[in-house]
Amino acid sequence: MTEEILQEAIKQLRAIAEGVNNPWTVLVSLLGVLVALLLGVIGIFQDRIRSLFRRPKLDIYIKSEPPDCHKTSFRDSNTGRYICDTYYLRFRVENNGNHYAEDAEAMVVGVYKRINDNYEEMKDFLPLNVVWSHYRKITMSKIQPKLFKHLDFGYILKADFVDLEKFGIDRSSNITFQFDVAVIPNTGSHILLPGDYKIKVVFAANNLKPIEKTYHLVIKDAWTDDEETMLRDNILIEEINA
Repeated sequence: MTEEILQEAIKQLRAIAEGVNNPWTVLVSLLGVLVALLLGVIGIFQDRIRSLFRRPKLDIYIKSEPPDCHKTSFRDSNTGRYICDTYYLRFRVENNGNHYAEDAEAMVVGVYKRINDNYEEMKDFLPLNVVWSHYRKITMSKIQPKLFKHLDFGYILKADFVDLEKFGIDRSSNITFQFDVAVIPNTGSHILLPGDYKIKVVFAANNLKPIEKTYHLVIKDAWTDDEETMLRDNILIEEINA
């Protein structure tokens, strides 16, 4: 298509050369050249021009209440046998733009624990992607405008159901928080014991600039089977300024 437009421009330039003694012919031919070149430029940069007006806009929320955060059960994937209860913390990722978000993902890039009134970086933490709820994938191929997807942040379990010894973690707490990552690191850095944390998460997509957010996470060393009480009294998760 672009080659045809360029050929038309050349044709118009030849007409100008042949009709230099006729001002009207020159004017019409020049207009033809300008139109052809303009169409050629639009053809070359049409994707970029379109992207200026069609863009996704991701808004990310997390609230300590259903359906974003909720109580559910772990079951054996083969038999369906009940194993234990767990509390899931999930992001709600909404697309409020006018174009779909393509291959969206999120990575936990830094964890800081409060020690003696200061937040100290956990140097052994391995940055990893968290997975999309239900789909269990790192990337979500599309999030259409005016729709949302849940993204698993992590889950809370009673320590009795976690093999802490495997990762060399002292079994001194009643519960644990685990980032819901795609790959379990051998270091066990995806496991947090009760405490006060700041966590940095980066959200990205193919057609979107990365979005970095910081969250304040407080986990008390207490468990209750009542969902409302657990989410209200024992877990705090909120977005904060970095």
